[in-house]
Parts: sequence; C-alpha cells; structure tokens
Amino acid sequence: MATPLDLARKLLRLLGPLLFLLILSRIDIGDVMDTLRTVRLPFLAMALLLYPLLVLLKAWRWHMLLQQQGIEYGLPSAFLAYNSSLAVGYVTPGRLGEFVKALYLRKDLGLTTGRAFSSVLLDRLLDLYALLLTALAGIAVFTMPQSLVALVVPVLVAAGLGPLLILVPGISRRLTALVARAATCFVPAQHRGDIALSFSGFQTGMEELLDVRLLLPLALTVIGYVVFYGQCYLLAESLELPISYGFAAFCVSLGSLMALLPISISGLGVRDLTFIAILGTAGLAPEIAISYSLLFLFVFNVFGGAIGALTWWMKPLR
Repeated sequence: MATPLDLARKLLRLLGPLLFLLILSRIDIGDVMDTLRTVRLPFLAMALLLYPLLVLLKAWRWHMLLQQQGIEYGLPSAFLAYNSSLAVGYVTPGRLGEFVKALYLRKDLGLTTGRAFSSVLLDRLLDLYALLLTALAGIAVFTMPQSLVALVVPVLVAAGLGPLLILVPGISRRLTALVARAATCFVPAQHRGDIALSFSGFQTGMEELLDVRLLLPLALTVIGYVVFYGQCYLLAESLELPISYGFAAFCVSLGSLMALLPISISGLGVRDLTFIAILGTAGLAPEIAISYSLLFLFVFNVFGGAIGALTWWMKPLR
C-alpha cells in the first residue's frame, strides 16, 4: 500500500507534464506542426549521428575516473553501462537513474556501493558544473530581463556551491562521517558494519579522484560539451532559428539545469518553459520554442533512450 510520502512524490512528478499541457493550451499547436514540417533533415540527421560520439566521450571520461581509482573496467563495458544508465535517467525525476552505473560496478566487479558511487557522483558533478558555467556565462553575455536574472542566478549559485562540500577533502571527510553516524541510527545493528564500510569506501574513492589526474576527465568534459552544444546548434539550424552557437548553448544549458528539478519526467514542461523564456528574448514565438524543445526531446530522450534500451538489453541489470 502506497504511503502518503509515495503519493506526494508521484503527484510532484506530475507538475512538469501538467505544466506542459498548460503551455500547449496557450499556444497554436497548428503553428508548431507547421514548423516541424519544415525541419531541414540533413541538420537533424547530423545531430542524431553525433549522439553516439557524445556518449562515447562521457563513457571514456568515466572510464578514466575509474582508472584513477585503480579500477579496471573496460571501455566497452563502461560504454554499455553508461548508455543504459542514460536511458534510465531520461525517465526518472532529476535523472537520478543515471546512478545505476554504480550498480553495474557492484555487479560486475564486486565493489562496495560507496566506492562505486564515488566515481558516478563525480561524473555527474562534472556535467553539472559544465552546465552551470555555461548558463552563468550566458547570463553575463546575453541581454536577459532583470526579473529572470534575479530569479535564476541565486538558484544557479546555490546549486554550484552545495556540491563543493563534497569536493573539499577536509569538509568531505567530516560530512561523510556525520552522515554515516546518522545513517547507522536507522538500520538494524547487523547491517551497521555494511553501512560504515560503504561510507568509508565512498570517502576513499573521492580522495582517489581529487588530484591532478582529474585534468584529463575535465578536458573530456569540455570536448563532450562542445559536441553536445554543437548538436543543439544543429537543431536550431534545422529550424532556421536566427541564434548563434553560444546562444543555443546558453538556452540548452539553462533548460537542462531546470529539467533536473524532480518535478517532471524527461524535463517535460520545465524545459519547455525555460526555452520559451530564453528564446523569447531573441524575439522567437512560443510555438518556435516548443518546436525546438520537441526536437531536443526527440534527439536526446527518444533516440538516445532507444539506444540506451538496446544497450540495456545487451547488458541487463536486475
């Protein structure tokens, strides 16, 4: 039987889809369909073809993080696990499903949950900071309404400062120890040793990752986001939108960050509203913004999710 908390979580996830339906009720859907019928297919095809390269770069980055920890996990296995985790992430609030990569490490290599979780968490934080820096740079470069800036900047700064507690070794050790002690209060005595071992493994794993060797994964992050934003620019070109590569990167980075809020599935509604607000500053109608958002959804969620489902079939995880 569902608890009140479970019911509240399910209702929270409906906010995004309800917002999307509200947006559709306020725009001309016929104009959206007309816009999509004019898509220049070569540009859309190039965006689709770049998707496997994007995932390969991300999987390679994770593979390098694991090597920093002395963990041997072949690039083919990392690619399959990464692709599968993306598919799960697309259909979970806040894309939390991407953390199933840690379960692959536990299943394939027998790692403790805590140690497996450390590389996955840092991998996600690299993505978070890439999006945050792009969004903040876009706000600084492009003219935005002051009301939008006042609303968004504090949220972005807070989102960036929070994870720093995990990345500063001294603070991280104390925070991990505090959380571990608190966690043991809520589990039976026979499992407390496992809990302590997991938190210890997590802390050890994080310390192994935070050294000069992290420069190579950082470089791969930059290359990966050049490809990702290139795909987004190709989608803009497919609709003949009068925006630059930089503006497309800004729009998508902010939309992707908003989509991480656990109030939707696949960012539906939340990302659309963000695109309407940002592209509206470039003089583009909401119908154009929704058309762009639907193409984004098709490339990264539908097409990417289909590839992820295939790799999940190849490398299943119970």
